Amino acid sequence: MRPTPPSQDELSAYLDGELSPTRLAEIEALAATDASLASEITRLRAETQQLRAALAALPSPEPAPRLDPAALRRGLRQRRQRRLATAASLMLALGLGITGGWYGRELAAPAPGLPMADAVQAYHLFSGENAPPVDFAANEPGALQHWLDRHFDAAAPMPDLGPYGFHPVGARLMATEQGAAAVVLYKDERGETVLFYIRPPGRTAIGRGSRRDDGLVAQYWADRSYHYAVVSVGSSPRSAAVQQALAPLI
Repeated sequence: MRPTPPSQDELSAYLDGELSPTRLAEIEALAATDASLASEITRLRAETQQLRAALAALPSPEPAPRLDPAALRRGLRQRRQRRLATAASLMLALGLGITGGWYGRELAAPAPGLPMADAVQAYHLFSGENAPPVDFAANEPGALQHWLDRHFDAAAPMPDLGPYGFHPVGARLMATEQGAAAVVLYKDERGETVLFYIRPPGRTAIGRGSRRDDGLVAQYWADRSYHYAVVSVGSSPRSAAVQQALAPLI
């Protein structure tokens, strides 16, 4: 059975990373075969990026959270829900909204002065036993690269860590202050994790470099379109090989 086309609310939730993995996969499948839906998603994503760029150019040192495109869309969805739902269903929707937005808020306020601190936070979030599920599970680098290319135009390719024993297992979209971000998780046969992180640039240039933080090594770089980081365990011999391989690029 063909999945149901997404409503406007679902498209908003899709852009904000607030859909369930099942519904997200359905919309991705529809967009792959429906040119009009794919065009609408591209248009909405471009409008969001333009609005974020405009807000970033404001003279205020910190744009008001209520002006964030995701917050605006979330507010519209909530107002429509209030008109249509009973008090009980409203409370349920509010609870689900809080849960769905949690991961974005966790990454929304990195520690000042630490480049790509949000990448380190993402590693802690996704490497633990209670990590949230990935949006796209795959162990083929080509499939994951195609998924990244659909969400991040002209981004640098994900690193090939196979020679060092780490293979991709899945990816997830995130919501940050800079815009939509993504993590790609790699694991070795013992379950050790390396994380590749990509997001739009913020108002502060990060350059290239690496740093140690909370037992992890974050190696980061940037191009004109995005900021990137590879985060790995600082004391692991297997991760040390990855860090050494990336060093000439940083």
